[in-house]
Amino acid sequence: MKKLMEKIFAELDRAVEQENEQRLKDGTSTIPKSEVLILGQMSLMLNESVTKTLNLIQTGDMDARLRMDNFTKSKLLDLLKANGLVYDEDSHLVWMPEDAKLINWLKLKNLEVMLFDAESVLLSKAVHAPEKNRQLIRQAILSGHFPNLVDRIILNGGKLEIFLEGEHE
Repeated sequence: MKKLMEKIFAELDRAVEQENEQRLKDGTSTIPKSEVLILGQMSLMLNESVTKTLNLIQTGDMDARLRMDNFTKSKLLDLLKANGLVYDEDSHLVWMPEDAKLINWLKLKNLEVMLFDAESVLLSKAVHAPEKNRQLIRQAILSGHFPNLVDRIILNGGKLEIFLEGEHE
C-alpha cells in the first residue's frame, strides 16, 4: 500500500505542477501547496513501525482531512479511483483526540502528506468503533508498542472491557 500511495501522491504533485505551469503562462493565479492529513486504517498501513507490529486488514478507502483547492481534490479522487481506492467523503466525521500528533510522511513540491500517530488512530478506533476493531485493539494492547493506549482509552470514555480476553458483550 505504501508504494501505491507514494505513486498516487507523486502523480498528483506532477499534475499540480503542470497545471501551475499552464496558469503561469495564462497569467492566472497558481494552486497553493496542499496538505493531506491521513487518518484511520490507511494511516496505520502507511506507518512502517505499525505494519511490523500489527496484522492490519487492507482497506480500499482513504480517510483524510484535505486542505486543497478543487482542482487538486478532483485530481486526487481520479487517481484514487484509477488505482481501485476511494476517498471517504465522511472523513471529517472521524474523531481524533486533541493530543494526536502529526507525522510528516511525504513532502513534495506542491503537496505535503502527514499521518496521525498510530496510538491516536488506535484510540479513535477503540473509542468510536470498538466492536469493529476489537481484535486490532487487543493486538495493539498486547504488543506493548503502545504503552499509553489503555490509559488513553479509559481517559477518553472507551470501554476497556470490550478488549479484554473472553469478553464478548
